[in-house]
Amino acid sequence: MVLKRCTRRKSSHLHTVSISIRRGVSMYLVGIDVGTTNTKTVIFDVETGRIRAVGSSRTIVRHPVPEWSEFDAEDVWGTVLQSIQAAVQQCDRPERIHAISVASMGESAFPVDADGNVLHAAIAWYDQRTVAEAQWWENIAGRERIFTITGHIPRPTYGVNKLLWLRNHVPQVVERIHHWLSIEDFVLWKLSGSFATDYSIASRTMLFDQRTLTWSEPLLEQAGLPAAWFPPAFPSGTAIGTVSKEVAEQTGLPQQTIVSTGGHDHLCGALAAGVTQAGHLLESIGTASVIMAVSDAFRPSPELLAAGCNSYAYVVQHTYVTLGALNSAGGALEWIVTLLYGQGKQGTVSQENYTQALCEAAEVPPGARGAIILPSFLGSGTPYGKSSARGAILGLTPSHNRPELVRALIEGLAFWLRDNTEMLCNLGIAPPHPEITVIGGTTQATLLLQIKAEITGCPLKVPQITEAAATGAALLAGMGANIFRSGEEAASSVRHTVQIYEPGAEAVEIYNTIYEQTYLPARRLFI
Repeated sequence: MVLKRCTRRKSSHLHTVSISIRRGVSMYLVGIDVGTTNTKTVIFDVETGRIRAVGSSRTIVRHPVPEWSEFDAEDVWGTVLQSIQAAVQQCDRPERIHAISVASMGESAFPVDADGNVLHAAIAWYDQRTVAEAQWWENIAGRERIFTITGHIPRPTYGVNKLLWLRNHVPQVVERIHHWLSIEDFVLWKLSGSFATDYSIASRTMLFDQRTLTWSEPLLEQAGLPAAWFPPAFPSGTAIGTVSKEVAEQTGLPQQTIVSTGGHDHLCGALAAGVTQAGHLLESIGTASVIMAVSDAFRPSPELLAAGCNSYAYVVQHTYVTLGALNSAGGALEWIVTLLYGQGKQGTVSQENYTQALCEAAEVPPGARGAIILPSFLGSGTPYGKSSARGAILGLTPSHNRPELVRALIEGLAFWLRDNTEMLCNLGIAPPHPEITVIGGTTQATLLLQIKAEITGCPLKVPQITEAAATGAALLAGMGANIFRSGEEAASSVRHTVQIYEPGAEAVEIYNTIYEQTYLPARRLFI
């Protein structure tokens, strides 16, 4: 695949972009979310605070060998174009589109030569072929040192390991690299011709210094990687150019549409949900669960390292996020419903099965009659930091039934959230008993949310927002176009209803006893 060479870049700097805002008319903003499963584009109406149109295209994943997963450059750009075209075709007044930005998965990247040729597919973020490179890099650079500089705990996922894998296995590709473009950077380049990245996506290479918000020269030198390969990094929501004439003709976007830096998809979704200030907490629950806390400084403590948490620049300027995760959350719930209410095979569970399981589990008293499920099916997650841990079911008797086991798993997921919330509070990253904003597909499971409120003792706020990551990208587009002056102003422009789940005092007291007398002894035994 051949790309146009950047005409707006001199050395490592971008020319200043002149911005002219069309006042007096309703303005639209475009946000693209390049996800692992789908690529979606939304058109956001600044005046109404609502989405005008949504375009979607299936993200194509290729498997050159059974264990590998890759994204082809032509596939990625093709799905982006298709999703933009679909959204613009639904838009009543496309001439009102003023700016565009991108949210994306964080670690996959394309190597590009000096003439704009993509040299290799982007290795998927979850592809495990880089395990040996990750171990080598951790041994060479040092686990604590990497974390202190980059805020990231060494894992095979991150961009540096993909570069090292290419060097070890296809050196002829590395010899020709001129640019290393993460998915967001690649799409920004294709839209505008400008080389740029944002702080949050740069962070996912595990080569970005959180203390200075620049590429880490010591780490790059130690890895033997030229700094010139990496695009200049800017705050999320920085204008870097306008869409090219070719892209305007292909998509129907106005040619004067401003292109702005975006951000990591989880973080863009948090912005759209209103998580903008230090002390704010968010849980994003899907197949996995991610907990995110916003702080006003980068604090890479030994406790966070031991817990397995990452800490890096947020999409709101002058703030950072601390992230914890459990790899099997909604996935664990799907597993147990499939096992007990479906046909026992993946993909056989129906919405009716879910509804029945959750309704019956709601009738079970707190504690599931002594059954405890530790949902460490794919590792313990944070704050325990034990990837080798596995799930456990305890306290079973012959009289336990299906609803009680579903209830036990839901309570196990809620206890995990409590452990993480308490860790963040104890480290001063979150206030005591914080309000937790919750987004993601599993927010449809209202029983899960109510139990989480009661076990954590924290109110849960669930904004009814669709396409959160793409909407967050649209807000960053508005910041780059000077439509919004801050992340808070951008987030407050989104109109949505909010469901609040309050912890009941009696249930909180019951769960505190269960936590101390049953859950903690079980956790200490198995994790």
